[in-house]
Amino acid sequence: MLSVGIYGGSIERQVEYANSVESLDTEYFTICLGIEVTPWLTAFLGTGRADHQLGTQGSDGSQTFEAGFLFNLIDHEILDPTLFEDKLRVNAGLSLAYSDAEWDDDEVQWQEITAFLTASIVNDTIGNKFFNPNSVAIYIGPMFNYIESSDIELRETFGFMAGIEVFLTESVSLDMGLRHLDSTGFEGGLHIDF
Repeated sequence: MLSVGIYGGSIERQVEYANSVESLDTEYFTICLGIEVTPWLTAFLGTGRADHQLGTQGSDGSQTFEAGFLFNLIDHEILDPTLFEDKLRVNAGLSLAYSDAEWDDDEVQWQEITAFLTASIVNDTIGNKFFNPNSVAIYIGPMFNYIESSDIELRETFGFMAGIEVFLTESVSLDMGLRHLDSTGFEGGLHIDF
């Protein structure tokens, strides 16, 4: 099974750069192509654009590249649902991305590792006359973010992510969530399975 994802968002992190602590604000847009290797493993490649502002210094948009894996660890149907819960899912992800920016006439390059583990409760809404999507999933879990670079260093590498995924059909979903490290950022996207 092939899949396409289109994502955009922003995140703010504290980094050490040139012997000082600065705020790194990143706004990004990414397109990813995934292939389901097994029912529990999807590999993906992505590319996009990102603007990285360091303190008061802006940077022209740069090309970003990303590759990684998504793991469907648990997909358990709740036999006797209480309230609206129909399924319990546990997912994980691991990605490696490349970015660069130019500050003070200095070109800075870095590789970024991101990993997460989320638990979600899924509510199937088929047959609900007040709500049209197939299902809705609410998720939350820890996140790890690390930058490998000779020029910048993250102050905080552990945080969390949370959000809601609305499955418009069985193969099309909208994802809206927050990502928190030093401060809270937001991400939204459209995911399509073929």
